Amino acid sequence: MTVTPTAEQKRIFLSSLRRSLGQLGLDIVHPFAAQSYNATTLGQSNPMPTFNQTSTLSIIVGSHKTFWKTFLAQHHPSKFSSEAEAKDPMDHYCERLIPKVTLQALQDAQLYSDIEGQEHTTAFSVAFSHWRITVPPAGTPPPGSKPTGFVAPPATTLPIQHVAQAAGFAYFNPIAFLNVHPVYGPWFGMRAIVMVDLPYGLSDNEELLITETNRTGTYSRDSKPIEVNPAFEKLAPEEIEIRNGALEVTKTALLTKGWNAEDWMDWVAFRQSLTQDRPDWSPWRYSDNQMRYHYQKQPAFLEECAIKFQQGQEQCTSPI
Repeated sequence: MTVTPTAEQKRIFLSSLRRSLGQLGLDIVHPFAAQSYNATTLGQSNPMPTFNQTSTLSIIVGSHKTFWKTFLAQHHPSKFSSEAEAKDPMDHYCERLIPKVTLQALQDAQLYSDIEGQEHTTAFSVAFSHWRITVPPAGTPPPGSKPTGFVAPPATTLPIQHVAQAAGFAYFNPIAFLNVHPVYGPWFGMRAIVMVDLPYGLSDNEELLITETNRTGTYSRDSKPIEVNPAFEKLAPEEIEIRNGALEVTKTALLTKGWNAEDWMDWVAFRQSLTQDRPDWSPWRYSDNQMRYHYQKQPAFLEECAIKFQQGQEQCTSPI
């Protein structure tokens, strides 16, 4: 049985989801309507599920620099139960926990119950950003959910970078292959898209606005597409042309050279170049260790960082 949600139930759902994701270090929670992406050319060929809603609540879940320490604090490779978890612990962490806390938030709002005789569900689906380079699983319901409530994501991977721009979250720079956020710049990561059989409204953005007392949520009051690159918003057209030309030259040089994990600092410099006209983004810059792992994906280095962090040390092996 499905339920018709009240405004208070949806508020409780969003509040619970924000709180749980924040505890996981996932401080970016941006709501938008699935239809804003589905209206684009890419969305028409590979739409997000809408659950027959006119405007469907969808949520981009992401993280910025604070995620690093939260993750290191709980990282214990000796407890891993599979090769997949050992290969990329961060992806596994998100894949394991985001559906779980989504289900819990629905239960907190009394929008999901598996109690015998009181069963009712609110359908939801979760697609992960790392599925762009791996094969998506069929979509196994998280523990405690009814198969009728969990809906497998689209068979074709959702292009989360394009979804982010259509959702009013972050501009997609096609030259740098990076999204740029008005507040974080390029210093953030998108982990997943949560799609729920609930109606979306502007009040959802208001509910999840970041404040001085709650640093988890969104800075955007709406989900209108971002059409202008925030990195260049203060520049004249001819200056933008020069910046884009320089990005193209650097990108071509990096791609021509080919990927080598030892060249990770060159890729960091490329990312950093997007911020030269926005000094206000500097506080969000990842630490060198965080960037090194992001580009190299070396489990041994991640484990070293976790051990030292848990011992009260900040620095891992020198990044140079």
